[in-house]
Amino acid sequence: MQISILIPTYNRSGQLAEAIASVAAQDRSLIKEVLIGDNSGPRGLAENRAVVAASPLAPLIEHIANDPPSSNFPNQWALARRAASSHILFLHDDDHLSPGGLAALVSACEAETDSRVKVWFGRNYVMDDSGRIDMERTRENDRQYGKDGPSEARPVWRWCLKNSLPPNCALLVRADYLQHMEGPRDGNVGDWGLWVRMANSGAWGRFIADYLWSYREQAASQTASGRGLDVHRCYELGLQLKVDSEGEAQKTALLSRMAMVATLRYLRDGERRLALRCMASSHWHWRDRFSLRGLAIATMLVTPRPFWLWSLRYRA
Repeated sequence: MQISILIPTYNRSGQLAEAIASVAAQDRSLIKEVLIGDNSGPRGLAENRAVVAASPLAPLIEHIANDPPSSNFPNQWALARRAASSHILFLHDDDHLSPGGLAALVSACEAETDSRVKVWFGRNYVMDDSGRIDMERTRENDRQYGKDGPSEARPVWRWCLKNSLPPNCALLVRADYLQHMEGPRDGNVGDWGLWVRMANSGAWGRFIADYLWSYREQAASQTASGRGLDVHRCYELGLQLKVDSEGEAQKTALLSRMAMVATLRYLRDGERRLALRCMASSHWHWRDRFSLRGLAIATMLVTPRPFWLWSLRYRA
């Protein structure tokens, strides 16, 4: 089995070089191609071309300059459509594959006996902006996202309830990704939308209890600045997630954690009807409704948007 490695990038030539180096450290026989979808400006494109030319993987790399540049998820979709392999793996330009990570994923996929399994994934280290691994944060991350247990296969909806499935470095069946990758209201949470749609299709995911990649935490991420994470779109997708009776309590808890911020984001985007529906739902606890923040959001619901939009520090 050979894998198409897909790397969306934007103005991060130094970190892109690290990401490509982490791919070069994998078993080369497992790599069919490396496709880089580049949304960088002219200077970034030139720097990235130099990075590609200097890589020992250069013969396997296709560097695609997007003109005009696209946003992150359309960039990923285009790469997936272009991929030649039956299985794909996305690697963000600021993250790393661990040594042997690709081999572990491919081995698990090739040994798979359950036809319902459509995605294979593992644990990840957490590293800071400079690339230093923080084991305390890593262990906290494992606990928070339900990845501190043994290797096992579960329905994707069960993994969704703990947000266990990663935004990249999972091995995917390309046909399934193409079928479920795009939703009309995903916003900037398209990875969550993908997992919800795969869950609702009946797919399972296999977890490998080993550290297969590293995730970089940095302040200047796409969702930590500017618009921020589209929590209201996460909430909508969560409402669509199909679970069994045992999972209903966890789903309610998941939605309840999002509901207050989701209401605020609906208001920010001028979707007052959806904000009202969210606030009226059972996912708002009574203590939240009568908190200072809850009362402020209720006031915003009945006040014209221009009077308070400035306070969100976001220009609509």
